Amino acid sequence: MRHILSFIFSFLFCCIVVSCNYCGKNAADHEYDVTVLFDRAKAYEADGDAGNAIICYLSVIDLLKEKQDTVLKVSAYTRLGDFHFRYGMYEKAVENHREGYNIARRIEDDRLLCESAARLGMDYMMINQKDTALYFINKYRQVSLAKGLQNVFKDEYGLYSLNPNKDDFTSIVNTVKSDSLGNLKCREELMSLEADFMHEKSLLRKEKAEMSNVVSTASVIFIVGMFSALSVFFYRGRRKAEECLTDAIKESMDRKHFYDTREADLCKQEKQLKERELQLLSDTNICAVTLINRMKSSPTYMPVKTSDEWKSLFLFAETLYPGFSESLEAECDLTERDREICCLMKLGFTTGQMAVFYGISPGSMTKAKFRIQKKIGPDCKSGIFPQMA
Repeated sequence: MRHILSFIFSFLFCCIVVSCNYCGKNAADHEYDVTVLFDRAKAYEADGDAGNAIICYLSVIDLLKEKQDTVLKVSAYTRLGDFHFRYGMYEKAVENHREGYNIARRIEDDRLLCESAARLGMDYMMINQKDTALYFINKYRQVSLAKGLQNVFKDEYGLYSLNPNKDDFTSIVNTVKSDSLGNLKCREELMSLEADFMHEKSLLRKEKAEMSNVVSTASVIFIVGMFSALSVFFYRGRRKAEECLTDAIKESMDRKHFYDTREADLCKQEKQLKERELQLLSDTNICAVTLINRMKSSPTYMPVKTSDEWKSLFLFAETLYPGFSESLEAECDLTERDREICCLMKLGFTTGQMAVFYGISPGSMTKAKFRIQKKIGPDCKSGIFPQMA
């Protein structure tokens, strides 16, 4: 009995040591990951890729959100707020700069508090909340003067020397708006991207929490099972106790495997969605959409002039309907004109529009469509020939 208890306490001590080492290593890994993400965001912004830049900033916030208040956490919220400010999303800038301000206030860092107050003053000025803007501008002046931090904040718009009784905010507001990056469409896309990111992360956190609860429950069952095994060893037999413990561990591993599989499926779906988004936003597909809009709005004779334009239309149809090109190639009896008509029908052009494209009557175009349908056959399930209009 004494040897068994010694083994149990040694095992528990080893688990505690390993857990402490893991926590320390995990914190170091988070700092490295944050640094890498900041560098990537900076590179994306330099390339004008605002979408990937905001994803990097949001990923940093997601890494640090549940961590303790640190200078790095303030820097994360400040950089995200600055990004929103540069792109004219001032309400979002207020939200993140306010979070950085509160953290700086809690950790009593005067330098960060001074910077955050100045940024909040600019944010509230841009959303026309002058009283709140003046409060934070005065807060910035007081802290910078009292602590000798006048040169900490890069005051590009003259906040420190602003006289609210004489100077007007309008000139500063107009200057900031003229310096803003992107347009309304860009801001809306960034807002949508941020909302989708936060929604996906919320779902992942929920699933991870559920998995953590399962693992915690399994750990409790494991520990209880160990001590129960000792009691059962003396009273009811060692074999029965081992069976109970094995069943508990198996159940926990099955649950963990289920959630791991679910998380992998979500990651795969996210990757597929990103790949499809990149395909739809490619230069070739954008040219195809422009051509389609022109053809539908103003049908003319032979609007597709070059083989490259036909290639872009076929590629766009393949992007919208995966497997379309492969099904079309499988039909050996179709002529090049037949393939073109199939592509135009798949992209939603009407019989009248296609008749204009080829300089024939709608009746002749209808006959051509029936001829193609006859070649393909009534049992074809490939979907290359849509419902006739």
